Amino acid sequence: MRGFLQNPKCMLTKFGNVHITHKTKYPYTLWDIKTLALGEGLLLVKEVDFNKDLYPDYNNKRGDGSRCDESFLIGECSTFKFMIC
Repeated sequence: MRGFLQNPKCMLTKFGNVHITHKTKYPYTLWDIKTLALGEGLLLVKEVDFNKDLYPDYNNKRGDGSRCDESFLIGECSTFKFMIC
């Protein structure tokens, strides 16, 4: 996640932002995405409940392993909106 959060600084304009949808139940809360982002120079602007209906082409995929192309239960998620500090 930290590597991903390093990239927007090189690509965003002054008022641009990056949206990251992330699970908000344990154990995913241990990732502490807000603190990770702040450590990479990104400031949380807004956090909203994830609403899949707002993203009609959204398809979630596992990120690793032999089942990486399979979907998974989304569960409780938020979309975090960050901008450069």
